Amino acid sequence: MGRLITGAVLGVVAWVAVVVGVSLLLREVAPVLSAAMNVHATATALAERLAVSFLGSLVGGFVAALVAGDRSRAPLVTGVLMLLIFVPYHTTIWTQFPIWYHLTFFVSLLLLSLLGGRLKSAG
Repeated sequence: MGRLITGAVLGVVAWVAVVVGVSLLLREVAPVLSAAMNVHATATALAERLAVSFLGSLVGGFVAALVAGDRSRAPLVTGVLMLLIFVPYHTTIWTQFPIWYHLTFFVSLLLLSLLGGRLKSAG
């Protein structure tokens, strides 16, 4: 149980590290892309944000499985934790973004965390 919890929490930490790291890297390497991500309403900016989050979810699930063990449910718990963190925030910004963005983000947190865990099992 301890490895499950530790893996899930470190999966969330990994998601944050990837999202922050990639965002900072883009700011330095590709200022045009970074500036586009700061524009809230364009489909391109939303897709870029989702792509960064997708990568974070894959890495988070992978880290969770790495820490907790291949057969663990830690990637699932990581995805659920991410939903618990982000659903309340997204309800406050619900009207500022299209519904496809919110739904894609929510679904990807869970599914890509699970996929990241499976990538660890496969590797």
